[in-house]
Order: sequence, then structure tokens, then C-alpha cells
Amino acid sequence: MLGRRTLRSGKEFSAFDLALTRAVSPAIHFDIRQQLQATLLQEYNRTDENEAVYTPPPRAPTPVPTPVTAIPEAAPMTARERNQQKSHARRKRRREEEQAGSDNPRLKRVHRTRIAEGKKAVLGLDVDTAAFVHSKSAWIGARDTTPAPGDTTPASGSSSVPPAAPQLDAGLGGIEYTQAEVDELVGTPGFRYIPWLGRVTIPLLDSQRRIIGVLGGMPRDHEDWQKVTNGAAALLEERIPRIRLSKERLHHRRAEEPFPAVARGISFGGRQTEPGELCNNVANTELTDELLAHEHFVRIAGFANMLFMLWAPLLFAFYQAQMALLAVWKPSMRWNFVGSVFAACTFNFGRAVTTFHVDFANLAWGWCAITALGAFDADYGGHLILWDLRLIVRFPAGSTILIPSALVHHSNTPIGPFERRSSFTQYTAGGLFRWIRNSFKTDKEFTRSASREERARRTAEDSSRWQEGVQMLAKIDDL
Repeated sequence: MLGRRTLRSGKEFSAFDLALTRAVSPAIHFDIRQQLQATLLQEYNRTDENEAVYTPPPRAPTPVPTPVTAIPEAAPMTARERNQQKSHARRKRRREEEQAGSDNPRLKRVHRTRIAEGKKAVLGLDVDTAAFVHSKSAWIGARDTTPAPGDTTPASGSSSVPPAAPQLDAGLGGIEYTQAEVDELVGTPGFRYIPWLGRVTIPLLDSQRRIIGVLGGMPRDHEDWQKVTNGAAALLEERIPRIRLSKERLHHRRAEEPFPAVARGISFGGRQTEPGELCNNVANTELTDELLAHEHFVRIAGFANMLFMLWAPLLFAFYQAQMALLAVWKPSMRWNFVGSVFAACTFNFGRAVTTFHVDFANLAWGWCAITALGAFDADYGGHLILWDLRLIVRFPAGSTILIPSALVHHSNTPIGPFERRSSFTQYTAGGLFRWIRNSFKTDKEFTRSASREERARRTAEDSSRWQEGVQMLAKIDDL
């Protein structure tokens, strides 16, 4: 089994425990779909959607034995208490029967309910995920794949005429826009406006009924969740004066106007020679350590992880297995959150409104979780524009959306002059998966040490990787 690791907060965990019966280095060739299906249920997240993703460590034993005292006899139960006890027993028995008859016995009733409700509120798109442009080896997205905003050419085979919005009994609301107003808001005609209230889950389906992304919403206890996300926004605001970033770092490529963004976690790319923790100065490390250890962000991370598990189970299992191998390779690396399959995250402070961009360095067919925070009027600003899907989504504070950020260009609409919109994003670099697949080597190191047969197999894998990756996306009818 893997050894116990330590979070930045000092908590110990074994989030990626695996039984290792052979060398850590992965085989040069294997059937990824078969392997993932075989291990899909082994390490599922066991939390309720309203729970934090960690369990506090057990209390230390009392040094001095407590004297034995006589336990008074319990008073006889009343008829009401007996009925409650029987009711609890019936519910427990029913839950156990439901789990025993389920394809995934670790899914709780609340998870199955969320899936059942989401399957009734799908949003169909005239886009085929397999048609998206990606890098040659398909580990990451492509840097420049679509025209800049303002070009009226539909992306990825989408129609220039927006289909009707989904017919939902609940989940939509707010200001209704005419198509002319939507065109003006986006700056490009032909987009569909989704007046999402940010609470229910709405899966986004491509033309093959694959779940390409999810308007995830929030847990059922909305009042409690608002306390969590409002508290998270306050934590970000309080730490803005302590951030130490150069002016150049404030004007990053994702910023519509300058705002601070600090990334934490594990990544690999650029000029790195091996995966490692993202570097920050002392001030930014200290303040983000505080955020990573706080229950508000622990719960937000846990909820996003749960959504990923429910709506892309095979892809989730792939992330989980690969991150486990990475943890074995270098146990000293510190992970952001217990049990989360996302290797890195970014805290976006202040007025975090993004411009047109794509996060091409993330896994090409993978998902990124975005949680909106702050105090702004979601009817008039902060919308999420998904350019390649021809969608503009109302995106209120406290809600979470998962998208393939390496494929789909996205941005936000501006917010009011006195409003605040922060956000919290979670993602995993495609370079990490490539490093693991190279038997923990760079491409150059692998090519230099591999045999001719191994290089030939790798070339064949490169040509089929994209199709295999797309197959990891769940189809709504299979859930």
C-alpha cells in the first residue's frame, strides 16, 4: 500500500492507496478502456455532497485509564421512539438493498438522485467532441484553433441558428433576453442563452450524446452552501492586500482587466524537467496554504470532485489511477486536497473576469472545474461564454461548472463597476499524463532510451490516443 502523505495543513492521508503487485512503470501498451473499467469502483470518493472530503484524524488515546463507573439503566423507549427506530432500520435496509442492486454500490442515494434528475434536464448541442482540434499527440489542446471573437463562423459544426433552450420544470430563471440582446451581449450572433439559476445539474451533450461538460450547480442545502461559498469569497478578499505579484503577473493572458491569480498544486510543462509543485514566493505560498487548509475550499473541492465522479466516471477513474502512480513515483509531493483527482488549482482574486482563451496545457479530453464566487448580479454580468459550443450561461456565485477547458474557448462577460467576482478553478496538466505514460520520463528521454519496437508502439498510440480519450466521456444513456 502507498505510504501516508501529508497535506500543506499537516493532515495525513492515503488518498491514493493502491495494492502494487508489479513495478510502478506502466506497460508500454495496454487497453486503457479495459483497465479503467476493471478498476472504476475501487477507489471512489465516499463523501456525501454536503460533506468535507477529509475525515479528522482520530483522537490520541487517553494517557490515564478512565475509572469504570456504573452505567445507569436506560429508560424504556416510548412508542414514538420505537417507531423512529424501526423507521431508521427500514431506511437503512432499503439503502443497502439499493446499493447492492446498483452497478456502482458505492453511490449513495443522493448521488443517484442527482443523476436521475440531471438526465431529465440535458442540454443537447450540435457539436461532435471527436471533431475538436488538439495537439498532435493529443495529450493537450491546441494553442490557436478558432477565430477571435467577432467572427460569425460557427465552431465545430454548430448551427448558426440557436436551438431552443431546454424545457425544464426548474433550474432556469432570472432576466429573459431576446436573441438580439444575446447577440449584443456576446458580440457575435447565433449564441444560445441559458438563464441558469446555478442550483440544479444540467449535463451538456454533444451530437453523439456524450457528456462533454456539466452545469454542476450546488449541493441541495442551498442556504448552507451559500455560507460556504460566501465565506470562501470573503477569505479571498481578506488576503488581497497580502498578495505579492508584479504588474506583469497581473496582466496575464486570461485577464480581461488586471486581477491577481495564484496557482497551487502539481504540474508539468514548459521548461520543467520533471513534475513538481508550482512555485510561488513566500507571501503567496503562506496565504494560499491558509486557503487550501480552510474547510470552505475543502468542501468546494470535494463537491467538484463528486460531480466529476458522477458525470464522467471512466474519465474520473483514469485521472485517479494516473495521479496514484504519480504519488507513488514521488511521495514527497504535496497535494492540494485529499481524494481530489485534480492536481492543481488557481485562486482568482478581486474582479476576476476572463477574456477569450483556452487552457490548452490541460489534458485535451479532460475536465476543469470552475466555481464562481463573490458579490455580483448574475443577470447582468459574469456569464460564462462557451465559444465553441455557441452558449452563454448565466453563472451565479456559489455554483460550479465543469468543462473541457483545453478544447472549448471560454470567457466571462463584464461585471458592474462596484461588483466583485472571484473564482476558484481546478484542473490537471496534460503533461503529467504524458510523463507517466513515458514511464516517468520526458519525451526526449523516452525516445533516447526506448527500443525501435517501443518507439513504433508509441507512434501507434499517438495516432489512437484522441479516440480512446473521447471514449472515456460517458454517454448519458449509459449512466
